[in-house]
Amino acid sequence: MYFEDVEIGKIYKAEISKPVTGSEIDIVAQLSGMDLPGFLDAEFAKGWGFKNRVTPGPYILACMVGLMAKQGFLADAVMIGVDSIKFRSPAYPGDRLTAEAEVKTKKESKRGGGNCNYDWKVYNQKNELIAEGNST
Repeated sequence: MYFEDVEIGKIYKAEISKPVTGSEIDIVAQLSGMDLPGFLDAEFAKGWGFKNRVTPGPYILACMVGLMAKQGFLADAVMIGVDSIKFRSPAYPGDRLTAEAEVKTKKESKRGGGNCNYDWKVYNQKNELIAEGNST
């Protein structure tokens, strides 16, 4: 989707969901250096009150970008800023994530295209809010 096609106030919703697997959590945690026990060890995470090990927050953000790109909204875009992120509920192995983004503002660039500011949300298969934020 090109800048010209983006509508202020419109909510763009991913038409697919993305499963989170234990293998993905392992890979992301190890490659990023976030190889912490709450991400890799279910028993440790349960000791903190979670029902299983949890998905690293940066991976949830990456899943949102991927879902919105496949939907078309971020397919021709580069994220240049994140003004806020709030993680509302944990995402566990086996969860299926989906996302939506609401365009707040658009600013055209002199060289073509432009910047959009949008609020985004990530939900699990139970429609529980996992994370939300604002990006440009």
